[in-house]
Amino acid sequence: MTLRSTIQDLRAHAEVANDEHQVKVRTGQFADLSARLAPALAELPALNVALSEVAQLDIDLPAGREQDAAQVAEGLRALATEVPALGMDQNLDLAKERVRSAEKYTRELRAVVAGAWQTYVSQPPPAINSDLIDALAQGGVDVEELRNALETARAHLLAVTFRQIPDRGAVQKYRDAIESIHRCGEQVGDVVDPDIAEGIVGSQEPPGVPLTWFTPERLEKLRALGIVDRFQVRLQ
Repeated sequence: MTLRSTIQDLRAHAEVANDEHQVKVRTGQFADLSARLAPALAELPALNVALSEVAQLDIDLPAGREQDAAQVAEGLRALATEVPALGMDQNLDLAKERVRSAEKYTRELRAVVAGAWQTYVSQPPPAINSDLIDALAQGGVDVEELRNALETARAHLLAVTFRQIPDRGAVQKYRDAIESIHRCGEQVGDVVDPDIAEGIVGSQEPPGVPLTWFTPERLEKLRALGIVDRFQVRLQ
């Protein structure tokens, strides 16, 4: 083998090695872009649903968010199909910038919907005096159906508010659960004499009921129900 042929062989091997290195580098770049695209592609549909849910609330959202979210999701899907088809020598700067922009948008959208949702569901639910319901049961009043309805409503409320962002229908589910709890509070007065119910329900409200409400006749009825000890005098 001549010196010239040896040099040519070495150059050929060097070119092959260089090509292999470029392939490895480009493959790594593709893998990195795909890995960064995947979370946003997976999360954006849920964020779009969450955005449509919080849009039903009485809060101010940045204008055009829903349209922007749809466009970003569509752009990411298009980019995911374009990346594998990019040539070996094609510049990836534009693709990288699009991915960075999508990542930033996803973070911002998540913060918007999560913040709005958590603020909404952090409102205290209607106050229900469970001790009073227990006392009614101990006094012989049939409150089992009421108790079951209250437990079901509270379970539904917990299931909805546990989520960091709302899924489809979450706002209506939350409102339904709150309304169910509110009805349970009203029904406390339906299981006893209407006159006594007024005092029982009224005592659960912040103002309470005046001391003059507790006439001897009413005290006797409360005593018969076994709940007279549940009432307390509060000086204002």
